Amino acid sequence: MKEEHISIENQKILFFIIVLFFVILTQFLYVRDYNNSNQVIQGITIEAFGFIADIILFGIAINLYENIWKKKEKINKYLEEIEDYRGWSEKEASYRIFGLMKRLYKLQKYDIDLSDCYFEDIQFSKNMMNGFDFKNCLICNTKFINANLQLSNFDSIKQNQIEDMYDYMTITEITIFENCNLRDSSFKNNSDFVDFEFNNCDFNNADFSNSTFLWCNFVNIDFTNINIDNTIFKKCKFDNKCINVEVLNIEK
Repeated sequence: MKEEHISIENQKILFFIIVLFFVILTQFLYVRDYNNSNQVIQGITIEAFGFIADIILFGIAINLYENIWKKKEKINKYLEEIEDYRGWSEKEASYRIFGLMKRLYKLQKYDIDLSDCYFEDIQFSKNMMNGFDFKNCLICNTKFINANLQLSNFDSIKQNQIEDMYDYMTITEITIFENCNLRDSSFKNNSDFVDFEFNNCDFNNADFSNSTFLWCNFVNIDFTNINIDNTIFKKCKFDNKCINVEVLNIEK
């Protein structure tokens, strides 16, 4: 497969070298015949130059189309590979899915279905200035165990949509964050975070503003220094190890 790819690239280079050669040759003949005032040769030279220009434009168009098609092909391939590891609760699956996510992000594919995916010991924020962006991902029954998610963005992530809170009884999937570094992370500007479970997570300087947390569980969480402006916790559970829980706007 690699040899075939190299062969195709070599063919493209050879094509542009040949086109460039004919362009230079045509220009040379045009200048020479222009000085000799040979109208017939000049006409042929101009037509030849126009023909070569058409070939160049056609080649550029084909190349652009091929790049777009290859990009879509790669995206579909990576998404299919994620399907192979969905529901597999092993570290190997974690590393492979994370690697596929990074490839998809490089291809500007951000709306990834991460439901039923498992992430353990993954350094999402390693060497990333702005953390990892989950904003357009689908997260449902997703598990993050011992993960570094510092500066990560969970704003307006996609979940199973419910029109009424009483429809909660039909939703059994729970997204779990356990022993995760969520410092400076963002869970803001979301209509609802539904069925999340946070166990022993570090939320120092996290932003929960303008969001509603519905049917979520918080175990051994320190709510010090987090932004909870206009945040509502509805039907949520807090264990007795949670710190500064009294500052939250809790609705029963």
